Amino acid sequence: MNSCEICNSTDFKVVSREIREGPGVISKCSSCGLVILNIDQTKEELKKYYNEEYQFANSLQSGKEQSPREHFQDRIKTLQQIVKRLFSYLNPNMRVLEIGCGCGELLYLIKDRVKEVVGVEINESFVEFINNELGIEAYSEDINKMNLDDRVFDIVICVMTLDHMPNPFEALNSMKSLMAKGGVMYIEVPNIEEAMNCYLPEPGRTRFNTFFWHQAHYFYFSKDTLTKLINKVGLNCEITCRHEYSLMNFFNWYFTGKPQNSFLEATSKAGAFNGDSTFEVGMNKIISEMDIQFHNLLSETYRGDTLCCIAQ
Repeated sequence: MNSCEICNSTDFKVVSREIREGPGVISKCSSCGLVILNIDQTKEELKKYYNEEYQFANSLQSGKEQSPREHFQDRIKTLQQIVKRLFSYLNPNMRVLEIGCGCGELLYLIKDRVKEVVGVEINESFVEFINNELGIEAYSEDINKMNLDDRVFDIVICVMTLDHMPNPFEALNSMKSLMAKGGVMYIEVPNIEEAMNCYLPEPGRTRFNTFFWHQAHYFYFSKDTLTKLINKVGLNCEITCRHEYSLMNFFNWYFTGKPQNSFLEATSKAGAFNGDSTFEVGMNKIISEMDIQFHNLLSETYRGDTLCCIAQ
């Protein structure tokens, strides 16, 4: 990268030389605080990575390359928080575009509440699944070069995708150009200031930091840097915070310094006990109540793993 996407500064400080996959340089802009992964990939290399490597390295089931159907079935179980946030913005006359739509899980959940849904996804097998299995219109194309027959959309959704883009300012401008007058953009990105990045005791914090940095993420946003980037493209925004993962996942990192076996396990609100004795039922109730308090605290303090942005 020659200059910062937000402030155009060329002054960066290295904060890590190790990422999840091994050696890698993570740098922070000395002016605005934007954090980046220093990696050069052509668009062809990027597309090859997402079509050939990403689904195994970042599978929802650790160590397994899932089929599009398997990915769809696992991911759709975890989207209720997003769907709940979106429902208040939806109406039957709306057109919705999702950038980075995975296997179409979110579009599938909202399609009956709106007039039209369209997806864009770099993984070609996912797009084939969306078109053929879900009957939803989807494309594997560069958002910056797409021609959607001059259609504009009332809501443009970009969940956990902006940070994967080598030029997020350009991508946001392209998404803005696809918004209808009075439309909104809903964006989610990982929160660099989440609790485990900041408050886990060592050596767990360093292990989590290394796990947090990885090859697929070009950029790492805080509430402040995401606001600055959104404002730079001429949009106002409101940012809230949520946490995807469970209290048990936090404890797993706290005590073992490593992730759980799968995304579903890490986000599951299930208790620690499987029996139906009075003690086990009581313990699971305590854990469930603590989980609610845990998520409320992370949301209130902006220490959850996800920043949620409504831009207009």
